[in-house]
Amino acid sequence: MALLTLIARSTDGMPLSSSIESDEQSGKNLTEYQSQAKAIFRKLSPQSPPRCSIESPPLVFHYIIESDICYLALCEPSYSPRLAFSYLRSLHEAFSQQHGHEVHKAQRPYHFIEFGTEVERLKKAHSDNQSRGQLGRLADELQGVQRIMIDNIDAALNRGELISDLADKTRTLAVESKLYAKEAKYLNLRTSLAAKAAVVVVFVLFLIFLRFWLF
Repeated sequence: MALLTLIARSTDGMPLSSSIESDEQSGKNLTEYQSQAKAIFRKLSPQSPPRCSIESPPLVFHYIIESDICYLALCEPSYSPRLAFSYLRSLHEAFSQQHGHEVHKAQRPYHFIEFGTEVERLKKAHSDNQSRGQLGRLADELQGVQRIMIDNIDAALNRGELISDLADKTRTLAVESKLYAKEAKYLNLRTSLAAKAAVVVVFVLFLIFLRFWLF
């Protein structure tokens, strides 16, 4: 299950609600992960991938962005990504229903802290043991999970990159790959034409030589 859950506006990174396991419950010091989560929020942009997993060993962040709100969960690597994104989707549905019309009015951090009660309920509903039977039903809804962007926390934060750079890099690599393929095809064509031209030149010189030699 999620050790840390945070909901924030993706437009300015302001936290709206949260739920966190105590260090005793989780067996881990989550203070550093809270700081990393807030740093992720600050680096979001309109071009950020709508679904992303960011590895921060030994744990992993999963997030989705819906209607300018980012729902983020910190999980054990053994926790099913399918369950994690199902949990985040449920958070979005519940939060939108209860507070969606108020989000733009929030002026202070954790304005909807009382939503933490609902977070705990949904977290329990998506625990490993209680949710395994739901995976089949969720398969169609979560077909896009395999296309989630994955990165490392150091790459995402320490290099000072925006989360949107992850998507930009993917697009850039695809474009560069196409350009390389076109250039390779063009070079092959030039090489082939050059070889044929060399044969023609040799043949013409041979004919000229025969003409002057025989006649």
